[in-house]
Amino acid sequence: MKNIKSVELFVFDLDGTVYIGDDEIDGSFDAINSLRQMGKRICFFTNNSSRMHTDYIARLNKLGLRTYSDEIYTSGQVTCEYILDNYRGKKVFLLGNERLRAEFELYGIELSDDDPDICVIGFDTSLTYERLYKLCKYVNAGLPYIATHPDFFCPAPGCPMPDIGALMEAVRLTVGRSPDIIMGKPHKTAGERLAKKYNLHPRQIAMVGDRLYTDVAFGKNCGFVSVLVLSGETDKEMLSRSKIKPDYVLDKVKDIPALIKEEQEA
Repeated sequence: MKNIKSVELFVFDLDGTVYIGDDEIDGSFDAINSLRQMGKRICFFTNNSSRMHTDYIARLNKLGLRTYSDEIYTSGQVTCEYILDNYRGKKVFLLGNERLRAEFELYGIELSDDDPDICVIGFDTSLTYERLYKLCKYVNAGLPYIATHPDFFCPAPGCPMPDIGALMEAVRLTVGRSPDIIMGKPHKTAGERLAKKYNLHPRQIAMVGDRLYTDVAFGKNCGFVSVLVLSGETDKEMLSRSKIKPDYVLDKVKDIPALIKEEQEA
């Protein structure tokens, strides 16, 4: 089993791990600050591509956790970096809301509705049927097809919101094609970019989250230390039934500093 005492970078999921809605999960902020004081680096990584990375910085600061620009990473950013590495100078048809469009423009990526070279599907909270159909046309024509993340739904009060995975299924059922590559958790591309971004070996990175099939599976796929917290979606019964087993299981993020000290003294 990988050991948490070797970890230099803690990558945290957000909703269900650090906070739920507008409420901090008990002790999360103090624990993260304690990790910083121990010399550990922090990154908050979210699959949600409907917001810019600057939106998450502002949100965390507003909630009371001081957060810096190099501590946020989103599936939208991963996608932009991948495009610059592999399709620099190419025009993109983007199925995404104005915040994702702003992220692409910040990275200097040209967007085109009528003459694109590649197409990208994101979490489009401003979706129209016309644009979904246009995406289907480009996918059907054989353009390179990229997805920011695979989630089927996004947690929301009252009822989950359909997320990008549901739209990907609509495209697949319409034109018989799935994305060529998917950027977010649990896929390896984001993990490779995280290791490169922070110049660390995978065993020096821990993924902390509340979902087995995204957060923990991401850690496993990328060779990170995987830490499941039982503060969100996953409970002990779900864990017992799952084939995906984390390296560590904790009640909450607040338990991490004590675990590190315990491992160091063992």
